[in-house]
Amino acid sequence: MVSIAIGLPAEKEDAPKALFNATHSAGSIRLDLSNYGTLKNMIYPVSSGTKLLYMGSPWISAKRYRRNATGELLYWLAVNPTADSSQVITQDDPLWNPSLKVVVDTLTTVGYDGDKDLYELLPAHNPLSWQNPFYQEFNSHDRVLTSILGYPAPREFIFPDPQGNYCYSIAQDQTFGTPGFETLSAYYYDFCPFGTPGDRDLGASRSTSHHYPLGLAVHQQSYAWNLQNHDRFIILKRIIYNTSLVDTLFDLAVAEFVDADIIPGNYDGSGAADDVSGYVKGTGYEFAYSRDFDFDGGLTPNYLGHKIMVPYHELNHTAWFWKLGDGPDDFNPYALFPYYAPRQTANEKYWLSTGRQANYSKFLPLRPEQPDVMEYEQPAPNDTRFLNGVYGAQPTPADPDPQGRLHLLPGMGKAIYSIYFTGSDLNDLKQRAQLIESFVMSGCDLGNITGLTCIPYLKPIQMTYPDTFTLNWSSYTDPAWFEVQYKAFDAPASTWSVIQIAGSLRTHTLTGMDADTWYQIKVAAVYNPGPEEVYLESDTKLVNLNHPTDSDSPELTFPPAMKVFPNPFNPSTTIEYRLSAADHVQLSLYNQRGQLVKHLLAQQKPAGLHRLSWDGTDASGKPCASGVYFLKLTGARHSEGAKLLLMK
Repeated sequence: MVSIAIGLPAEKEDAPKALFNATHSAGSIRLDLSNYGTLKNMIYPVSSGTKLLYMGSPWISAKRYRRNATGELLYWLAVNPTADSSQVITQDDPLWNPSLKVVVDTLTTVGYDGDKDLYELLPAHNPLSWQNPFYQEFNSHDRVLTSILGYPAPREFIFPDPQGNYCYSIAQDQTFGTPGFETLSAYYYDFCPFGTPGDRDLGASRSTSHHYPLGLAVHQQSYAWNLQNHDRFIILKRIIYNTSLVDTLFDLAVAEFVDADIIPGNYDGSGAADDVSGYVKGTGYEFAYSRDFDFDGGLTPNYLGHKIMVPYHELNHTAWFWKLGDGPDDFNPYALFPYYAPRQTANEKYWLSTGRQANYSKFLPLRPEQPDVMEYEQPAPNDTRFLNGVYGAQPTPADPDPQGRLHLLPGMGKAIYSIYFTGSDLNDLKQRAQLIESFVMSGCDLGNITGLTCIPYLKPIQMTYPDTFTLNWSSYTDPAWFEVQYKAFDAPASTWSVIQIAGSLRTHTLTGMDADTWYQIKVAAVYNPGPEEVYLESDTKLVNLNHPTDSDSPELTFPPAMKVFPNPFNPSTTIEYRLSAADHVQLSLYNQRGQLVKHLLAQQKPAGLHRLSWDGTDASGKPCASGVYFLKLTGARHSEGAKLLLMK
């Protein structure tokens, strides 16, 4: 392994940590990414607050030659080594002869273990290099970098780092080539690039685990889009580098650990125990998924899918699931035989990642093993988690070097694509998986986007003291019009001011604003006004002219002015709203994708309290499916909204 040895002390338990997150927010999915090999808290749809993912992380496995501290290869002294005959020697030893076998270790590095509190893919400065002289200067830069349309750019990955600090996520004042509208960049390692000795892992379980690094450096870029057909998936491109200049990593296997925990947005308790996982085989599919077993009465109707790809490689797919607490173990991968039956190997993680049963009492195949069975789903709910992976041909005693093995040569990198996506049902998930397959193979080329809707992306608002906000936003396509909406943060929802902007514009200036007031500001896009209308909102920004940052921003704890009761409901509900002045108002109902379901009201109304009912049907009178819906009341003087939960 190539490293810079600078003679730092061994680890201290109270060493400061450099773990940071950034959030994908451009599309219809919210997802937190980190600089330590984990991702978590997927929310979809955003307005519902429904969580589809608790935690996901890469598991990277390979075989590598064992060397001593000076870099010499080690050989088994015994022809058939056992626990009682495990002595190793170097080629300089008098007992060495050409017939001795070199020691090959089967190792796995995980971003997160899943059943143990264990992290093994960490940023450069965390945790053992905390006394490095670069730490204080560069630790705060070692984070996830967010780029919009390729700006700003991260540093190019080079190993060893000629600057000696390994903070590749430091923003560069230039644009770089990326297929993503919103790109998050992170870098992490399974060893300390500064050469700090000691077990480099984190978590409460580290004292019961031996982490032997493969010498991996991972450059992760994740891509999100705010464009129709592309807003419900996030693609993670991980380039896995072998930092050794002498040793190949043999029989590479890459998998993703996924713990869904699908929970309604208005539910405070644990909802993981009633999930199920499944798998769909076949060309263009090859994805695993999780869903809530009973959909929580319509509150969690969506599926979470995961697909892993290595373009231009014919690889094998594998997927497994297990119950909470039964996760695979590799706490001592140097062990020569299993400790107890039915344990099949000292590295259960590698065996599962390469399609082999590692413990018959714990693991069940999620990907159907029968050639003619293309789909499988767990028959009963539990707190499930799955491992979804790819691997090359595996050597056997009969064929020690088969065609199709997947190796990572010294100093080289391999791009692995890990894709998280959502669907309203299994057929929707299948269609999205095929779209993703062709999209990744095209190099993430968006192609012809004419006629597609786009969620406006509101950039950080520019503030000019004493009274001006300048808004800039991005959109791939032009809607019929944009709406700039703003109000004082503590004012009722009915006081939103709405300014209609031409669909060709991407900027607007608000003047005459009060410097002491905190404002909520957002931009909405309206496509296809009429029966096929689509209404899409940006994130809401909270800004104040006296406070350039939001460090002093108040918490938004005010109830909405529009009330819906009962909510959740079946089959009908009452909607109550109050007008501060007479107004011609329109009350519209939209689904999770921003598509118009029905206009409930469009007429002049006097000031005061008003009520109406919705019977759970769409514009054609057909019953709507269970799920989340959104109300929007608009008028010359009023604007507000509310969320409804239809349960059947």
